Amino acid sequence: RSLIEPQTLRRTKQDVAKDLPSKIEDRTCRNLTMVSRQRSLYNQQIGEYRQRQLVQEAAGSKESFILPVLHKRKLVCAHPYCVEPDLWLREHSPKMRWLLEQLDNIRCSGDKVIIFTELRDVQREVQHAVKVRFDISPTIINGDTSTSSDSLNSRQRLIDRFQAVSGFNVIILSTVAVGFGVNVQGANHVIHFTRCWNPAKEDQATDRAYRIGQTKDVFVYYPTIRDADIQTFEATLDDLLDQRRSLASDMLQGKNDLQ
Repeated sequence: RSLIEPQTLRRTKQDVAKDLPSKIEDRTCRNLTMVSRQRSLYNQQIGEYRQRQLVQEAAGSKESFILPVLHKRKLVCAHPYCVEPDLWLREHSPKMRWLLEQLDNIRCSGDKVIIFTELRDVQREVQHAVKVRFDISPTIINGDTSTSSDSLNSRQRLIDRFQAVSGFNVIILSTVAVGFGVNVQGANHVIHFTRCWNPAKEDQATDRAYRIGQTKDVFVYYPTIRDADIQTFEATLDDLLDQRRSLASDMLQGKNDLQ
């Protein structure tokens, strides 16, 4: 039985092999609301950026600091505790609370879950939260994990151990590190906890589970932090990725009304 109400689903049919089950996206998690302290922390990052801009302009400096600023805003959205290590923020992070509630629902069905995030701080925090809540310690696979088939802790061997566990289980993967070369058909819930700039890489990551050998419908989640007064980093990136996917689809279908 689906864990998501029918009206919240969007089925993806294009380029799906006939012998694969459905790929189903949950749209309800794309409107998670900031808590007040998270909003204050985000506004603080905006203020610090503007102040630094003024200092640089006064000094005539052209040094770019955009990427570190975006990284900070991404962390505030994903899990504000990673920016300000306060226990209240750790327990009241909207996205982390959504994740644990969703995992509670998935556990009831006995399914397995992939959580994608390339942020090392967030990987460790998700691992901690899952261990505290469910008494399991998810394996983390990122760029530090061996790719050698001779290693006892190679990426695929760690994944095979995850899949060998009966019933509910969770694994944390870096979107960038496992785009190719690993198979995780034992999982049928894919949560993109943080987003990749490249929609093709995101889709490749999802397809670690949605590939030949998958026997269950695959549920895909893109939890997104939004705010009524702030255009958040995550809202901007979510909209941008939707636009890029739409453009790619239009080009593949040969539409002639592209602007």
